[in-house]
Amino acid sequence: RSTSSLPGYSGCGTVTIHYSIPSGIQQAGHPSPGQKYSGTSRTAYLPDNKDGNRILKLLQEAFKARVTFTVGSSSTTGANNTVTWNDIHHKTSTSGGTSNFGYPDPTYLQRVELELAAKGIV
Repeated sequence: RSTSSLPGYSGCGTVTIHYSIPSGIQQAGHPSPGQKYSGTSRTAYLPDNKDGNRILKLLQEAFKARVTFTVGSSSTTGANNTVTWNDIHHKTSTSGGTSNFGYPDPTYLQRVELELAAKGIV
């Protein structure tokens, strides 16, 4: 947590989420069991306010339920058998707006809550 505010959320700090998924061997339930996959590290940001902390708890539940990431093809690099986001959008930049996966984005928290609900995280 930091005291810096995200654009659109003045008056509150920022929660930083760090994900680190190591490389490994795909198991049952993965697209290609027995094949290697490449891990990833990702960082995401939420406003440190009531709504942001509610979403943080849901994101923690999603991670524990193993629905935040999947193994597949990267839409950014084209690499196969790599860890990718699993349709739960995260803000990976503190600024730059929606075109840069950042803030300000006034409807982000509502949208990600719907994405989480679609994965059974409520």
